[in-house]
Amino acid sequence: MTTSDLVQSPPSGPWTGFFLEKHHLQKGWMHLYLQFQQSEILGEGTDYVGPWQIKGTFTDTSNCVWTKKYLGKHPVRYQGQFGETGIVGKWDISGLAWGEFHIWPAEYTEIQEMYLRQEEQEALRLHGLGLNIKPRT
Repeated sequence: MTTSDLVQSPPSGPWTGFFLEKHHLQKGWMHLYLQFQQSEILGEGTDYVGPWQIKGTFTDTSNCVWTKKYLGKHPVRYQGQFGETGIVGKWDISGLAWGEFHIWPAEYTEIQEMYLRQEEQEALRLHGLGLNIKPRT
């Protein structure tokens, strides 16, 4: 590995994003505050399930692994790759449930706008089929 293979640490601060679940049509939107310091990831946030805390690691090759622990509830393991559009990867609840996720710094507003436009178009399509499904927040 050369020094050009190494990546910078993701920026600390507010992040946003979502996770996907097989049994839900809409994205599970998340609001996060993450701190990346040396090789450690710490943070907190909330989604439709409730509030949670994050603890994990970040490597110099942009691999991220953390556990999202809902307060008073179950933990969720996340594993992803940091790149130009944030962190993309997979989540897992002890093999019982799993899916994909995408999170990014809140300042990357164009990413969120793109996903919200997609949700709006999908809602209009479903409405045309006689289904009224509102996005989860």
